[in-house]
Amino acid sequence: MEVFDHAELEIVDYDHRGRGIGKVDGAVVFLDGGHIGDVVEVEITKKKKRFYEAHILRTLIKSALRAKNPCPYTDCGGCAFLELSREAELAWKKKRIEDALARIGDEPTHVEDVLVRGGDSAYRNHMQFHVRDRKLCLYGKNGESVPVKRCMMQTDSGNRILFALTGQKFLDALSFVGIRTNRAGEVLLILVGDQPLREKTKTAAVAFAVEHGVSGLYYSERKSKKGHYGERLTHIYGKAAITEELAGYRYGIAGTNFFQVNPEGAEAIIRGVADAVKGADTVVELYSGIGMITLPLHEEAKEVVGVEISADSVDYARKTAEENGVKNVRYIAGAAEDILPRLVEEGPIDVIVCDPPRAGLHETVVKSIQEAAPASVIYVSCNPATLARDIRLLGDAYRVEHVQPIDMFPRSAHVEAVVLMTNQ
Repeated sequence: MEVFDHAELEIVDYDHRGRGIGKVDGAVVFLDGGHIGDVVEVEITKKKKRFYEAHILRTLIKSALRAKNPCPYTDCGGCAFLELSREAELAWKKKRIEDALARIGDEPTHVEDVLVRGGDSAYRNHMQFHVRDRKLCLYGKNGESVPVKRCMMQTDSGNRILFALTGQKFLDALSFVGIRTNRAGEVLLILVGDQPLREKTKTAAVAFAVEHGVSGLYYSERKSKKGHYGERLTHIYGKAAITEELAGYRYGIAGTNFFQVNPEGAEAIIRGVADAVKGADTVVELYSGIGMITLPLHEEAKEVVGVEISADSVDYARKTAEENGVKNVRYIAGAAEDILPRLVEEGPIDVIVCDPPRAGLHETVVKSIQEAAPASVIYVSCNPATLARDIRLLGDAYRVEHVQPIDMFPRSAHVEAVVLMTNQ
């Protein structure tokens, strides 16, 4: 097969982004869409040593797993599985974890059914849109701008503001808009422009906020093309932060501080971890972020230590612990690979909780966990591939006891998992 050649194939799997995978002449073909069970005609767009990339020209046979797409913005590239039945989506997410774990052991590891908390829409409390012709847009499947007046994945309060923003004159001065909400229905707007904020733009934006019940406004001048927001945000109106409650604890949501976009999913992870640490003396969480897992663990253990590389996140976590009256949690700013060896020297650790980024654990962290030899390791994963790799690196000393997938991002290809391992 060569570039521009056509072929017919059946889609048999998805990649990590939810795009279809098939085979031609024994070689893997990565497609730009489609669903398992579809038979499609494709055009080869790239030829690599071990695989091809291809564009779907037409669907010859539609999969029985397909469902009617409820979204009117069919060109939007935000959701991988809107045309897939919910049952098939959850089954594939479970299989994705099963397949990853199967590669590291002689016997299959039991994986629970995917845990679902909340609905499969209206769950995102933070979204960013780029501005084109006074319209707020998402990116399409081929990188084009898709104007939207609502998004099925955004909260109702966010969609109310999104609809009202369309056509506003002050959007002429903006390049991006961020919408943040909480479950109480409060809204923060982050306005982003390529120039310093003009008084005319500020006046119009504040008037909009007053009219439409926006709780607070921020402005950011974007001097770099990296990311949606600029480096610094200026609070220009209303509340500087809105409050969200997770697992009984209050957290402030300000301009761009990190916060889980799906509160119900986050609470499912918190409960899964908390249940596994009951009765422990000392618990250490690596990659603790702003403390959303660490903080509730104080009820289950005598001492909890959170380790996080971002000093800003550590400051936020300390402030949040103080505001919630929590005394037996401490946070340390630094890289996990640097801090964990020091904690091992301080004394025994009963449980280590790992919540790493997609890249997984640093090799020094793996070695330090082995040296600490805690009774349990709880791994919160956002990437099945690195989860499986890290379990293998931890070696035979730890046995996988429980694997609970969690559907944090419905209609996407992402799947989280809470994995309990015990020391043998």
